[in-house]
Amino acid sequence: MSGKTDPQIIKEILTASGYSALEAEARLHEILSLYLQFLDEEIAKSTYYIKHPGIDSLLESLDEHEQAYLGLLTGNVESGAAKKLNYFQLMQYFPIGAYGSDSACRLDLPAIAVERAKKHFALDFAPREVVIIGDSVNDIACAKHFGACVVAVNTGRTSYEELESHKPDFLFRNLENTSQVLEAIFA
Repeated sequence: MSGKTDPQIIKEILTASGYSALEAEARLHEILSLYLQFLDEEIAKSTYYIKHPGIDSLLESLDEHEQAYLGLLTGNVESGAAKKLNYFQLMQYFPIGAYGSDSACRLDLPAIAVERAKKHFALDFAPREVVIIGDSVNDIACAKHFGACVVAVNTGRTSYEELESHKPDFLFRNLENTSQVLEAIFA
C-alpha cells in the first residue's frame, strides 16, 4: 500500500473483495468520508503516525533557504494529508501540494504539483529541478517518471535494500543528518 493514492488503495481493496470496478468507483467517496471521519482519532492513538527525528530541522532549514520552494506530493487525499500534518504542526511548511484527491494515479501528481508551484511562486520548474523525497518504491517510480531527483528515506514500511534496488538518486536511513540531506537536495 505504501506510496499508493488513497483512491487507488480503496478501489483495490473493494475489487479484491468482489466489487466490480464500477461499483468500487461508485463507493469511493462514501468510504473516503468514513475514513476521514475517523482519521483524527486514529492519528492520536496510533503508534504508526509519528514525526520522524530530523524532520523539524530539515523543514526549518528548507523554509529558511532562499532556493527552496516547498510543496507536498502525497497519495493521501488533501483533507487526510492536512489532518496528518496539522497533528504534528507541519502543514505550515507546504503552501502548495498535489494529492490523491487530484488523481488516483500517483504518476500524475508531480506535474500537478509543479503546475501549482509555478502559479504560487511565479517561477518555472524544470523536472530535474524538482526533488521528491519519499519512503516507498512508488515514490521513487513517481519521481523517476517525472524526471525529478529522488531522495529516498528508509522511514516507512519499505526496507532499505528494497529502496536501494530501485536506484534513487540519494538514499538515507533517516532524516537525522540535516546537512547531508540538504546536500542531496541541492546537489
